[in-house]
Amino acid sequence: MWRYLLVLSFISCRINPFYTRTPEPPEEGRRLNLFSPTVARNVVRNLELTWEKFSSVDYMECLSEDFRFSPDPSDSTKFEEIFSEPWDRAREEAFARRLLDRSIVSSLDLSLKLEYEEDRGDEHYFEYSYTLQLQHDRDAPGYMKGKMHLTLRRDATGNWSIVLWKDEKTSDTPTVGELRARF
Repeated sequence: MWRYLLVLSFISCRINPFYTRTPEPPEEGRRLNLFSPTVARNVVRNLELTWEKFSSVDYMECLSEDFRFSPDPSDSTKFEEIFSEPWDRAREEAFARRLLDRSIVSSLDLSLKLEYEEDRGDEHYFEYSYTLQLQHDRDAPGYMKGKMHLTLRRDATGNWSIVLWKDEKTSDTPTVGELRARF
């Protein structure tokens, strides 16, 4: 009896229970479900996630408004025309849009190993050794290695963000500083 009523209600409402709808296109600038920036280490985890998930919008949320990138001195010399002006948030955003664009970079693997950490109250310092592997269509390195020195600052709302990213060359392998210069 219930089955007949259910079928009759579908027929009377002209509802097809097997109807499939047209898929919606992906949202532009879709946001990731990231860790809370109220913990300094979470911001570094978010940096990793946003790069691996190709989200430049979310990556920029990890950076402070007065963000600076400081290349290794050898990269500053090698790419003097690029690094003669300070690498600020605007330049980092332009770089991130290119780096985290799937039509340019087909794969990205960032690996971080914590070497040192220091809590300085409203500032937090991290030192990570890193490797970064990319497959891309640019005239730039595909494998980078070095150390990143990150200084994070807590704002008035209690959220942490990266204020300074200093790059250190640890071998003859290119660094993310060279990637920024050539990308």
